[in-house]
Amino acid sequence: MSVFPRRSHAAEGPTEGISRHRHRLVNPLASLGLAAAMVLATVPLTAQAEENLTPGPTVYADPNSPTGYTGHFVYYNPTATSVRFVADILLRNWADQSDPTVYQPSQYKPGLMRGGGGYDVQMTNAGNGYWVTDVPLAAGANQYWFYVDNNTNLWVADPANSPIFAPDGLQGTARRAFNKVFVPYDAAKQDFAPLEARQIELPREDSAKGTWSYVPIDIPNQTGRTLGVYLPPNYDPNRAEPYKTIYMQHGGGQDQSDWLNMGNVPVIMDNLLDDGTTEPAVVIATNTNYLGPVGSQAVLGDAYPNLRNVVIPFVEQNYNVSTAPIDRAFAGLSAGSAVTQNLIRDDADLFGYYGPWSGGASVPATTPDLVEPYILFGGGRWDFGLPNANTVANLDNFGFIENVVVAGAHDFNTWNQMFSIWARDYLWHPEAFIQDEIGTLKTNVAATDLNKGNKNALTVKLDQALKLVAKGDSQGALDVLAGYLTQVGEFQTAGKVTPEQAAALTSDAQKIRTNLSAWL
Repeated sequence: MSVFPRRSHAAEGPTEGISRHRHRLVNPLASLGLAAAMVLATVPLTAQAEENLTPGPTVYADPNSPTGYTGHFVYYNPTATSVRFVADILLRNWADQSDPTVYQPSQYKPGLMRGGGGYDVQMTNAGNGYWVTDVPLAAGANQYWFYVDNNTNLWVADPANSPIFAPDGLQGTARRAFNKVFVPYDAAKQDFAPLEARQIELPREDSAKGTWSYVPIDIPNQTGRTLGVYLPPNYDPNRAEPYKTIYMQHGGGQDQSDWLNMGNVPVIMDNLLDDGTTEPAVVIATNTNYLGPVGSQAVLGDAYPNLRNVVIPFVEQNYNVSTAPIDRAFAGLSAGSAVTQNLIRDDADLFGYYGPWSGGASVPATTPDLVEPYILFGGGRWDFGLPNANTVANLDNFGFIENVVVAGAHDFNTWNQMFSIWARDYLWHPEAFIQDEIGTLKTNVAATDLNKGNKNALTVKLDQALKLVAKGDSQGALDVLAGYLTQVGEFQTAGKVTPEQAAALTSDAQKIRTNLSAWL
């Protein structure tokens, strides 16, 4: 059975034990353009690739590969006595999630997706300091690193294909060094729509490109700090309509570098904008170490004071971005999910949209103003930080909250997909969060003893309200809901619906009204 999210219309996976709409198994599918590999050669034979000792990754079309492509990796280190190639490319069965097998890359078959954890293999010593290995790879951004001399505490970046690290970021063993290599989709061999969707992560030769860099920012009592800043293609500092902002928070062993490198935010944003499926936005990558203390659970408005008092004002003073909270979004992975959830607990309407991913679900149902923001929980199917679906469903009774599960583990296979889905299907789309409540209200209307005409009158108003929300006309939606509530009250006065039925017909409508009114 397939469960289709709004707009993207692509999902795979069983739905046993999953609630009707609170817990979705989804995979993003958008318009796809021609993507280039990081280094894509048309070498026909594996033997020829083995002779290539150019440091870095080479991805080549390979008729002998189960995916149609092989990655050839060369690492140069003349002092190493051994080198291990490690990559989050082991496979799990997304098409049949009851299958407990963890598959090797060489065992690829349609239906498998990355999410089985780390592939770890000794590289071959090719002499003169060169170390090589070959492995079948599937579509999207694949992540890898090296262990030199069996030192698993130091994740070594590929010097021939290194991430661009923040100058004030983590160093040495404190950093998890993810390198990425882009792999095209082979429709014949890979033949799986959720994997095809990961082409959204691949650079397109002919699309407009945004820019990104590390920008210095003065943080109290700290020196040399930077923000990662992505500006969309053709960013206009004088545009009449200010841009929206997306703040991204890293996880443990990471810093502001990771969302911009392995997290692939610039490439994904460029592609979504090329497809016309998201709005141009400025993306800010922050570092937990300078946001300030988490604050007291008992005192609202004191969490991460540097974010509130320094970072956001800096961004809004130096870039042409909106100062309205509804035009700001904040998301984080793992430890960054904890930051995100602390922000919700602390000041729910500081941002209009939140994305807590792969960090459980710890937001209290009693959180003040929880009804106001739009929150997308999510994680990977084989992710130890996957939020509990029942907990998220309960929170949705108090706010506007969705939950997305993708093929992946506690890794960027999950997080790249989460960002793609969030930026395309949920950001700046309150209707994506409100449609569940509208659906519940329509179900409750159908369950009454009202005649067909009266039921239709109520249902039409609900549909119209949702359409107005999707058009950005919140006031119009509020006016329609006011008419709906008046009509329900009249039906109750006339004895056409019971008090219990009237309550079922009004509670979610009042919840929507509270939400929409907060952002006017």
